[in-house]
Order: sequence, then C-alpha cells, then structure tokens
Amino acid sequence: MRCLVFYIVLFGVSLSSSRVAAQTINWPNPEVETLYKSAQASLSSGAFQQAIASYQQAISLAPDLPILYRDLGNAYYRSGRYELAAKTVEPLIETNRADMFTYSLASSIQSALKNEKQARKYLDRGLAQYPKSGYLYYENGKYYEGLKDESKALANWLQGINSEPSYALNYYAAAQSYLLSRKPIWALIYGELFANLERNTPRSQEARKLLIAAYRKFFSSTEIVSVPKFGKKQKEFSPSNFEDAARSVLIKLAPIFADGMNTENLIMLRTRFAMEWVAGYQQKFPFPLFAYWDELLQQGYFDAYNQWLFGKADNTAQFESWIKFHPKAIPEYEAYYSLHPLMPSSISEYNVGISKDLFESGVGKNKR
Repeated sequence: MRCLVFYIVLFGVSLSSSRVAAQTINWPNPEVETLYKSAQASLSSGAFQQAIASYQQAISLAPDLPILYRDLGNAYYRSGRYELAAKTVEPLIETNRADMFTYSLASSIQSALKNEKQARKYLDRGLAQYPKSGYLYYENGKYYEGLKDESKALANWLQGINSEPSYALNYYAAAQSYLLSRKPIWALIYGELFANLERNTPRSQEARKLLIAAYRKFFSSTEIVSVPKFGKKQKEFSPSNFEDAARSVLIKLAPIFADGMNTENLIMLRTRFAMEWVAGYQQKFPFPLFAYWDELLQQGYFDAYNQWLFGKADNTAQFESWIKFHPKAIPEYEAYYSLHPLMPSSISEYNVGISKDLFESGVGKNKR
C-alpha cells in the first residue's frame, strides 16, 4: 500500500478554485497512480477521450477509489457527455462517498442537463454534509449569480467568508458584487483581503484593478455625504457601527484626491486613515486589516505594501520607475509578509446584512 500526498489542481467550470487542494490518496499500487497522473495531464490539455480512457483503466484496477469516479465524471462533463457524467458521479453521492467537489460537479452536470431542481438539491446536500465549506458557498453563490439573483449570491459568499475565512474566492466574488452595488466601501475591504490571500496571480492583479475602481466609485458617489439644509449647521456625526465609522474617516480624507487618484495619493490616504482609525476606532471596532496597516506602518513596510498592491494596476511605467529607485523594498516587504501574514477572520458582525435596495435600479445588473 502506497500513501502519497498528491496535489490535485481543481479543474473545469464546477471545480474552479482559488487554491490547490491537498488530498491524501492511498494508491493501491503504482500503476493506478501513474494512470491517474496521465489522465490528469490529458484532461488539462483538453484531450478528453484520452483522459477518459486512462481514468477507466485506473478504475478497473482500483474500483473502490471515489476520486477516480469523480474525475472521470468531470472528464465526461467537460467533453459534453452529461448523461454519462451523471451516471458516473451520482452513485458516490447515494453511497455517501462524495467529497464537496463531487457535490458541486453533480450540480453543474444537472444544470447542463437543464434539471435545475436537482442541481439545487445537490448543492443543498453538499452544504448539509460540509457546512463549513467556503468552496461550496462560493459555488452556491455562483449558482444564484447565474439566476441573476445578486442578493442571494452575495449572501452565500458572505456566509462562505464567515464559515471558512481562509478560502479566498468568496472575498473576490463579494468584492465584485459590492463594486456594482450601493456600498462600494465593502468592495475595498473584501478586494484587499482577497489580494492578500491569493497573491501574485492573474486574478489577484484583477482584484487590484477592482480596488482602484472601488476607491474611485466610493469618492464619486453622491450618497456618501449628508448635506445640511441651507442655514442649518451640520450635526456632529458619531458613528454607531463599523461601516459608518470607516466611511466617515474616508470622507474626511477626500481632499487628498483633489488633484486625482494615483498610487501616491492612495498611500497618503491610507496612511492617514490608519492613524485616525487607531486613534479613534480601533478599540471600539477592532479590525484585522486596519490593524495590519498600522503594523506595517510601524515596521516601515507600508509604502512598499501599497506599491505592491496598487502600483502596477495604477500605472505600470511609474511602478517600474519606483522599483528602480527602491529595488529592495518589495522583496523585503514580501519576506516580512511570509513571516507575518495577514490572518483572515470572520467579519460578519460588521457587515450586518444585505439591504433590499443594495442592487436597486439596475445596479449590478450588467455584471455578467
């Protein structure tokens, strides 16, 4: 009996993930392992029939290994053979041998077969079996997104963040959703948390562009400032919750962008924000992201962090120029981060719910 920690890259529409899932597989013999690796390589290259043949050969040698049936089902699904895919993976569910990826795959197969009730049923069963799975909440959100139900999609991504804070894709999806809502302030938060969890990938680069877009939207919104009536004094504002507190500090710092928004101005804004937050709100509304900003400021890495976060997305030429004058800054920051990473945690107590008018008047309707 041979035991190997094999790193399975999750593939296909239904098995997309922000991370590589480490799964311990007890291979019954080296031949099965070799066939499985060959099938995976064929599937990755789009050689579906060759992958299917290799999975089938592996199953003939190891008929009790669930992952072989799951991945054979995925190969059928990706090749458009949906009926065969369903027949391959459904026995895993009925015999309680399905992992969370199998439930998601089974749901996608049923959607492809236009059996939406069954697709919904498989996701529900998966969440009942794996109630802490950030991955399944992400897939559930994508399911509702496909139905154009922005509120239910967002609710699932937020629940996924609460259930498994280390799973990155829910932050990314939530940030995209909030960018197209009436509350872009949450796109700032979830987008930055995602960029820290999934670092230096194409999707992470997209998240940085999203962050800049969210800052622009926040400061261009006509709803962020309450204007008093003529002749009336502005009432002193005392925030009663985290969101209002963060918004009030940001609004106060809006003049920083008087000459436009760029990386340098973002650094100035965020430096001032961190200082004011620690002085006025950190004890009342402790928040790991803002505490991390303060930590980086004290350690001298905040400028490098912000250049890492915004520089290339904002202006590639200026970023490369900055790198030439500060060649050690980002490597030193990343070395520090490797020892002192931003640890995600549930922030559900601060994001209290999805209001009925969050996506009102078509906001978010052009997302897809």
